[in-house]
Amino acid sequence: MKRLFTLILIIGIGGFSASAQDTLAYENFDVDPTSMQSAFPSGTTNDVMWTNFDEDALMAANGRPGNWYWTAGYATMDTMNRVFSSSSWLDGFAPGNRNWLMTPAMPLADNTGMLSWTSAPFQFPLYADGYTVLVSTTDNNEASFTDTLYQSGSYLSGSGGNVAAYTFTPGDLHGGGNPPGPYFEFDSDSSRWLCLLEPHSVSLAMYAGQTIYVAFLHDSDDDNLMSIDDILVTGTSGAVGINENEIDLSLSTFPNPASESVQLSYYLPKTSAVNIYLYNINGEKVKEILRGTHMAGEHNFVLNVNDLASGQYLVSIESRNGTVTKNIIVE
Repeated sequence: MKRLFTLILIIGIGGFSASAQDTLAYENFDVDPTSMQSAFPSGTTNDVMWTNFDEDALMAANGRPGNWYWTAGYATMDTMNRVFSSSSWLDGFAPGNRNWLMTPAMPLADNTGMLSWTSAPFQFPLYADGYTVLVSTTDNNEASFTDTLYQSGSYLSGSGGNVAAYTFTPGDLHGGGNPPGPYFEFDSDSSRWLCLLEPHSVSLAMYAGQTIYVAFLHDSDDDNLMSIDDILVTGTSGAVGINENEIDLSLSTFPNPASESVQLSYYLPKTSAVNIYLYNINGEKVKEILRGTHMAGEHNFVLNVNDLASGQYLVSIESRNGTVTKNIIVE
């Protein structure tokens, strides 16, 4: 996969201060993030990439991807929302599902760190998926995630509409395990309530002065699907920050000329929605890519041009920071 850099820098008007709450990592899955993720952990102490790692390497059932993948939310109220999903239902009902989503490394200067996210299994109580949220204080090898921040219980046994007749693995149950409620939607079967995204948060105060990774590990066996969304880590960063008033919106391209693809490298001084447009020499728009909301800092995007006629084009990146353009040549 292309290694596209994710910010671990600081958002703050006019720079930063020790009292400011910095955004250390954020992903709302408004656009498909898989091209911006590594497929394997780097094993380093300061990886700036998100990592989407299919540790079990087993085939998922029904042609689903084996790792975390981009899709719509499950319940009717969530279907207009995009989430990251993972399947525990593997070919042949095999056990051993282990799908990891790991944040970049995040330096925490003090005890103000907070992690928040939303999650939902596909259904409850029958075949309800669970997961674990873990922390590593060293690197992003899967064996280094030894601290458990949160545990969600998953289905073990039971049938019918009485939740009390079911058994689950240890951990919190979705929506308190009590349908109906605000995080459930009835779908004609009281053993298979559809699940809506439920918010969670946990303090990272115990990691003050350390650099950490957070991992979402989908570790249910032979259930169905689960989703996560709106992952946010805030706190006071221990990293060297960039004063966003000192650097303007910028864009560079490579290679140029190109025949297959062009890597766009751009810097955002402030968090913003980003759209990329490509125009031909007649001023006609030939490509439009809605990139969603990006945090301040350096970003990269690979623009495919192998479907374009040879000639000169203008690439434009538009954000609330302004607009920046570059000429590119397609051979």
